[in-house]
Amino acid sequence: MADAQMAPVPVLGSGHDPVRGQGAGAPSPDHEKHRVPRSGKRLKRTGSVQNLVAVTRDARRGMVKSEAAKLIGKIASATSMPLGRVRAELIPDSTWKRAGKRLGPQASQTTVRLNHVFEFAQRIWGNERNAAEWLAAPHMELDGATPYSMLRTEAGGRVVESLLGALEYGFPI
Repeated sequence: MADAQMAPVPVLGSGHDPVRGQGAGAPSPDHEKHRVPRSGKRLKRTGSVQNLVAVTRDARRGMVKSEAAKLIGKIASATSMPLGRVRAELIPDSTWKRAGKRLGPQASQTTVRLNHVFEFAQRIWGNERNAAEWLAAPHMELDGATPYSMLRTEAGGRVVESLLGALEYGFPI
């Protein structure tokens, strides 16, 4: 193997492959495509499992209100609506006012969902501005709702993630 840092992912099968003439234990000819890093070092990505676990832990403790305001402000900058109205679309005014320096569990989960989807959108669209504009624009796959407004619920967040996944892999939507 040319690269000592990579190990092939085994190809599962049961017996002889008549097309390739190989048994179940033989690596596929394209095993180079299926290699994973052998070392424990991983690239730091915004959507990495470690980052998601850390964000989830923060949500349980309550997200810092100023961080939530900064994140919502990025989305508001791409719309003509005032910041308070954009924020109230996800987190009700009464919840926002009642929160001290940290948001409650439900508002924190909503903020984490927004953060995750916003980072995903930035990977697709290339920058914050374009991602925010996409989140704030009505989308026909969402029956005219904005992706941002769908983030109120976990189910809505999953729909937006699916939509972004389709865009990422080039599926027509």
